[in-house]
Amino acid sequence: MPTRILTRHSPEIELPPDAATADDHRNPPRRKRNEEEPAPDVGHLVQPEPRHELDKLILHAEVKTDILAGLRALEIRADLDRIWNLSSIQPQEGKCILNFYGPPGTGKTRTALGIALRLGKPLYQVDYSAVISKYLGDTAKHIKAAFAAAREHDAVLFFDEADSLLSKRVATGESCSTSINQNRNCLMQELDRFDGVVIVTTNLFENYDPALLRRIQRHIKFRNPDASMRRELFALHLPNPDRVQADYADLAALSRGLSGGDILNICVNAIHAGSADADTAKWQVTQGMLEREIEKARAARKEHEGKSAKARRRIGFCVK
Repeated sequence: MPTRILTRHSPEIELPPDAATADDHRNPPRRKRNEEEPAPDVGHLVQPEPRHELDKLILHAEVKTDILAGLRALEIRADLDRIWNLSSIQPQEGKCILNFYGPPGTGKTRTALGIALRLGKPLYQVDYSAVISKYLGDTAKHIKAAFAAAREHDAVLFFDEADSLLSKRVATGESCSTSINQNRNCLMQELDRFDGVVIVTTNLFENYDPALLRRIQRHIKFRNPDASMRRELFALHLPNPDRVQADYADLAALSRGLSGGDILNICVNAIHAGSADADTAKWQVTQGMLEREIEKARAARKEHEGKSAKARRRIGFCVK
């Protein structure tokens, strides 16, 4: 039955049947005492594989330089303390917080696995949907659980695209300010206490809370691959060259503006297209197959960008 509300100065208002139970994520309720539950698993362990080695990743040179510099700082910490007395200004040995930012498909997650492999540790990848809760106080509890799990497993802690956890705090007076600011403060406190490696990624770097920025040692920008990198990516993702009839230089030119993730999908789809014959001896990937997949990837990207632009214009109109 719909819920009816009578007010002193207005006619009867009819609400939808589920209005009383709908989730309000901007002003979350408190959990009732009889609803207390143990904290759920908020992430999962990923064991890096040899294919994730940093030397095998196709990245821009400056990205690799920054990553290796951050890892070297961990490896030579004892010498840094001996020569520079670094602990007097940065007392937490073994601590490193890295921020990877840039468009999707540019290798941020693969690089996080490469770092974990170089350090000889597993990667604890936080499940953002498990961290966020509609109940006041639960999100902060789940953030603490993520750091506790990383300590327990001696893992690199990985927050992938957790933009709302990392964004600016909300001014007091907003209906959601208590919950959101509590979560930000909890995250920053845990970052201060954690003596390990944390990697955060985002596509919305401009939304970061300034207080979070100063806690991060290195901000590393990931970009779409250049022509030489695209050529390498096609060679890497077509691992049986005897079955490939294609010009990688031409493919690199045709795929300008696409990400490494796009190129991986193009190659996999072309392999499937080239493996349709019942006789496996005839399986092969041709230039035409790859060019068709490139066009499909371009069309999908163009449609997505068009819809995103329309959405931004609608939001701008509503704000005005």
